Amino acid sequence: MVVNEKLGDSILKHAATVDLVVMGRRRRGQMLEMMTGSLSQFVLHRSPCPVLIVPEPTTRQLAYKMLQLESSQPPLMSPESLARLKVLIGVAQADGSIEQQERLWLEANVKQENLPTGISWETLLTEPVDLALELTKITDPTQQELTYYAAYLLANTDVKCRPEEQQAIDLIATTFNFTASKVDRLRGLVDKVTNFPTISKGESISDPDRRSAIIEEKILRYATAAAVLGSDSSPLLGTYTQSAALGLQMILIAEIADIWGATEFAVKPFFEEMVGSLGLVSAWLMALDLAKLVPKVGASFGAADAFTATWAMGQTTVVYFEAANSKPEVTLEAIALRQLFKQHRKAAEAMYDRHEFAIEAQKQEHNAQIEALTKAAKAGTLSTENYQKRLQQLLLTVQHPQLTLS
Repeated sequence: MVVNEKLGDSILKHAATVDLVVMGRRRRGQMLEMMTGSLSQFVLHRSPCPVLIVPEPTTRQLAYKMLQLESSQPPLMSPESLARLKVLIGVAQADGSIEQQERLWLEANVKQENLPTGISWETLLTEPVDLALELTKITDPTQQELTYYAAYLLANTDVKCRPEEQQAIDLIATTFNFTASKVDRLRGLVDKVTNFPTISKGESISDPDRRSAIIEEKILRYATAAAVLGSDSSPLLGTYTQSAALGLQMILIAEIADIWGATEFAVKPFFEEMVGSLGLVSAWLMALDLAKLVPKVGASFGAADAFTATWAMGQTTVVYFEAANSKPEVTLEAIALRQLFKQHRKAAEAMYDRHEFAIEAQKQEHNAQIEALTKAAKAGTLSTENYQKRLQQLLLTVQHPQLTLS
């Protein structure tokens, strides 16, 4: 039997700060459960506080739990949040239409039951949006900043912001009476993480086994760091941590390109071709909305969304370079990147479940520092560039002994 002592050590570390450790018992029988190799026994004999080992739920308990979940009311989007969503749809419609892929993303990330009674996706996505009217419904200053940032991100994830999109962005700033400095600060959160140089800075790796191992570890670390940032469900600070998570995703793509020896690689158009932006933006905003009603659900939604998206971006990038390496004439469109991304994101759910404990441990360890850095960035005492660098140093240079690739 294999003993995960590193996981046990992590549990013991947290046991020093709590009154009780509760551990679930796997269905392995009493004899195996009492063997020295059991993780529960490892913790039981070393914990500084009491340890309660509980059995798995019985069928009856599980049915009761499911009944509770099914009878609970789903969280409804507030009128202000609905107005914000309509603004984003209006920005997305600025060039004439919303792509079918973006429609699918929206419907996947914001469920029908989360919409107010009488509102359907069909009407939201097909009817024209009165942008000026919807903006008047967003009165909270924090929500106004979120709206501008999300709309600007949506418009500028494209290779080039279209004139119609820019007009919509300008209307938002004017309606909210934003100062020039606030506009520059919010735009900087997008521009400074998406405007990547196309010249490789890293060292390529030719050995396929070594290259694969390094990339897989890199993807896991970046996905974990993004999940820690994505779990910040504070509307006040969420804009900054989401920007930092987006920066990590862009850097991951660039570093994989470096490892594959791509001397010139444009990250931004690759990102747009792979994931679009409306679905990702809506998922992040939905996490903030959920956090107001169900805090733990909102934080978990944000962490899972950031992890699976980052993991899928990394894996899709690898597939692209594997194809491009075998057929140099291959194009982005020919590989169907968005479909690959969707497939990898589904597979990433199991990886997130496997590492959820480690992600939560990282969050608890670094939460205070992340909050302090984010508040400094929002106050303007820490530049966006230094904010990004400090978070990268904090989340990517630490050791993660409990993370496993298998």
